[in-house]
Amino acid sequence: MKFSNNIFLAFFAIALFTFSACYQEDEMPTPVVVKDPGGLTVFFDNQLGGERIAIKDSGDQTYDYTDEDGQEYNISLYAYYISGIELEGPSGIKHIDPLNVSANADEVTGYYHVISSTPNSNVINLSGIEADTYDKIRFTIGVDESGVQEGAAGGVLDPANGAWFWNWNAGYIGFGVEGNAANSGQEYVDWGNGFETLEGTYAVHVGGWKDVEPAPGEDAKFVNNIKVIELDFDSSIRIEDGWTPEAHINVNFEELLKGNDFSSSYSVHRPDLGKPYAEKLVEVFELDHVHQ
Repeated sequence: MKFSNNIFLAFFAIALFTFSACYQEDEMPTPVVVKDPGGLTVFFDNQLGGERIAIKDSGDQTYDYTDEDGQEYNISLYAYYISGIELEGPSGIKHIDPLNVSANADEVTGYYHVISSTPNSNVINLSGIEADTYDKIRFTIGVDESGVQEGAAGGVLDPANGAWFWNWNAGYIGFGVEGNAANSGQEYVDWGNGFETLEGTYAVHVGGWKDVEPAPGEDAKFVNNIKVIELDFDSSIRIEDGWTPEAHINVNFEELLKGNDFSSSYSVHRPDLGKPYAEKLVEVFELDHVHQ
């Protein structure tokens, strides 16, 4: 009987040890794998009528486009500012592309000047994005109060470097397009010092970063035309180290110029005059697709 008891105790000890080991193994927390940040490439595909914009020389009176009112026109130059880019994911994570203004061009971050005369300026490479899944992008058209300063600004915000800047009250031209139109009312103007406006041209410049109270009896000339665009991705993308997905956004200039009468609206160079065009910008930018 004593021998049998010893066998029983031995089996009991083995079972207890096995149960304890399994219990401890099951209770061990799942290790958290932290992925390194990754990047995203954003392409702004500038189009008119679903095709890439054909750029003509300023003053060229051959026309590539005809609008719904039968007006013939072309495009010789376009530009716009993208700033304040944000990404958002279904988990609630948000990535904000940091904005910084400095007189030192190398220290300016978060502002991008897409301009037809600058190759590849429509391609924005974002980095340092927290590893996660994202399904939405948000960005500002123009340069808001965080980028308009009375002091010197470098990089794409420097007028000496090609920045489209009016003055302190009007700020930067957030979106602009120029060209020729067959029925443009623009006459030739010699501004002196080598500056001129050619006959038959047009220019639509949308700017203005703040509302300024006008003098008594006058209309408001300085208005806030800054617009924020928010686009949902057609599918979620995963961003982490080693993965750089792409987002393609169409910029449809036809929407901006739709309904414009080139015979009278050929010289839009003031924030209040640009307000009707600013209201159209939400229709100008649309997501085409994203891919991993």
